[in-house]
Amino acid sequence: MTPNSIFKSLGLFFLMMSILLGTSCKEEETIIEPLKKYALSYGVSPENMGYVSVLTGPYDEGTAVVLTATAIENYEFQYWESDTINWMTDSSALMNPAEFVIYFNTKVTAVFEYEDIDNDGVKDNLDNCLETPAGAAVDTLGCSATAIIGDFREGGIVIWVDDTGQHGLVCDLTDYPAIWGCNGIAIAGADSLSIGTGLQNTEDILNTCLTSGIAAEVANNLVAQEFSDWYLPSKEELKYIWLNSFVISERSLVLGGKELEAYYWTSSEYDANNAWCWDFKFGADDHSYGKETSAWVRSVRTF
Repeated sequence: MTPNSIFKSLGLFFLMMSILLGTSCKEEETIIEPLKKYALSYGVSPENMGYVSVLTGPYDEGTAVVLTATAIENYEFQYWESDTINWMTDSSALMNPAEFVIYFNTKVTAVFEYEDIDNDGVKDNLDNCLETPAGAAVDTLGCSATAIIGDFREGGIVIWVDDTGQHGLVCDLTDYPAIWGCNGIAIAGADSLSIGTGLQNTEDILNTCLTSGIAAEVANNLVAQEFSDWYLPSKEELKYIWLNSFVISERSLVLGGKELEAYYWTSSEYDANNAWCWDFKFGADDHSYGKETSAWVRSVRTF
């Protein structure tokens, strides 16, 4: 073999090796693709009962996203809903703030419900008794067998409870102006003061005083919250509205009624020209008031 042929062979060999090595290196190169971007949409249920706080996207694939739910007044956060997120555990959907890793376009909804202030299992929008004692068994309206001042029962707000805890008096949610009536006429029998005598006082007044629109008639004719057996409370019965006036005003407003004003008639007559009333505004408690003076009527009934 001539020297030229040897060199030609070696050159061809090196050329082939170079091609092979180059091909091998190219095959080992890693192609890095850019991370995908994903969007997050979110909402609340029911609408306008709260809001969701989260950093604005879009997000790189694999980003940890933190969501925070905030409820409006009288509502509380319950859980997260999503058709795309695979929560790590069942309890993850109950966490607030909650965190998840985003791998695709995602929608999340924060679910809110009414609060349950007294923890009796009945949401406040359905609960007629917002101060049920802890651990007490309650009905579907959130009321236990034992009534509590401020409960809403059988058409009114509880103002007095007897020794059994299951019966007592409730008052209406609102007031009506009226005079006591029949000035100068002593009403036989309408002078009882104690608990349990208001109904009889009311009947005694109506049997004697025929003036239209008087306080006893306003109470007797009242149909409220589907009940029609209301009456004008006696002096002692009205006292329990006065003693609990803050709670009763607050509950009345919540239930769509009216807060307590100043002077309220009782069904207890003082003398031929005056009847007992209670002053709820200026702290003068009970005193006599001229029968022809206008004051307020807050009716009561037994339950």
